Amino acid sequence: MAKKALGFLLCLALLGGFFVFGGCGSQQQAASENKPGKQAAALKDSGKDRELKVYICAGLKKPMDAVIAKFQEEKGVKVIPNYGPSGGLWAQIKKGQPCDLYYSADWMYIEMANEEGKLSEYRKFLKDNLALVVSPSAKDKVKSVQDLAKPGVTFVVCDPKAPVGAYAETALKNLGLWEKVQGNLKARPSTVNQAAIMVKEDQVDAGLIYVSVATGNRLHQAQVLGEDATGEIVFGVGVIKGANESLAKEFVEFAVQHVDEFTKYGWKPYA
Repeated sequence: MAKKALGFLLCLALLGGFFVFGGCGSQQQAASENKPGKQAAALKDSGKDRELKVYICAGLKKPMDAVIAKFQEEKGVKVIPNYGPSGGLWAQIKKGQPCDLYYSADWMYIEMANEEGKLSEYRKFLKDNLALVVSPSAKDKVKSVQDLAKPGVTFVVCDPKAPVGAYAETALKNLGLWEKVQGNLKARPSTVNQAAIMVKEDQVDAGLIYVSVATGNRLHQAQVLGEDATGEIVFGVGVIKGANESLAKEFVEFAVQHVDEFTKYGWKPYA
């Protein structure tokens, strides 16, 4: 009888050990599955892409760098920016280069992208103006756009493939100055930032660039041109159809919520 009781107790002990170890194993497995690395892997395996390719017109670089840094920190995603002239970026998108989101300094390119079926949605984002900026050594020589026609004055206007270059040409033509200033036009760089650097470094006397870029580079603004000369200057954004649309839309809303990063450089939100 004593032997049977002892055998029964041993069986109970073995069963208890089995459940204890089984429970520990389950807890360890659950803990392992809840580790950050496992969660990240699960997120990746779920197909939810957390990488965003954004094509951005060069003039937006300073504020966009700040917005991207905040977005990456708050959302835990990777944003890959591609800065360049709006027309050049559109050409890349048209050829099928990988892109999720497109910011253009010319609303025309957003309309073109939509007409060609590249966008799932789009919106007007910011407004800007053109400024006549003057180099440190030419403040007494250039005080208005009319002075660009004076003998000995040198100035820069961007390539017309960049929206800022097209706006500048339009303004000079509307003011009756385009033909008169041709002899003084020394360079047609591809981006507005290059034009700003040329003025800042005294390579030329003056230039026509965005107010926002002039403000960001602390350049002297001799004159700000109105929409009657340039037409409306609108920066737009479009979400690329069939790309990472969900995350792209998140970024668009995030940028709108942080519009102060843009207004401090002179942009105005598009109402």
